Amino acid sequence: MLARLRRTLRSAAAEEPVPRETVFEILRNERRRHVLRYLKAHPDRPVAFDDLVEHVAARENDVPPDELTATQRKRVYSGLTQTHLPMLAERGVIRYDPETRRVDLTDAARRVEFYLEPVPESRIPWSYYFLGLSLVAAALLGSKALAIPPFDAAPVAVLLGLIVLAFLVSSAACVRETGRNRLGADLDEE
Repeated sequence: MLARLRRTLRSAAAEEPVPRETVFEILRNERRRHVLRYLKAHPDRPVAFDDLVEHVAARENDVPPDELTATQRKRVYSGLTQTHLPMLAERGVIRYDPETRRVDLTDAARRVEFYLEPVPESRIPWSYYFLGLSLVAAALLGSKALAIPPFDAAPVAVLLGLIVLAFLVSSAACVRETGRNRLGADLDEE
């Protein structure tokens, strides 16, 4: 009966939206990101806690699972049971049942992945890129309207076609890159 009440409370918590500050708190820790990615890669069923420990330990130590030491596993085991899984469960992002030792994502976890758009130092965020592209398009059309050479000789349809093509290619690149950053995307390649 007590286990059923806990599951009901967890389900109710999972239906509430995850506040933005909570999302950033969750994603701030690499171990929690490893947990979320692994669970996202296994959406059809709850995963065994031991499998989760093995995956996270292997990722953190950059070794294949069969080369993990007992110390490496124990460090991750302790961290997950004492800190990370309880925190994620309290925030309504995962369901963790210590009795069955099973872990899975809640529907609220989907909100977390929207905040994962890592931007390498050598790149600009997509939002700035599209703002710049819009400004270039406006400048092209403005040059045509003001009859500034060589744009005054170009037909409006050609300019509009080039602008649409630029947005289409850029949008496709954005979708592809964003898809790589989704939770679990790096596990699909393994």
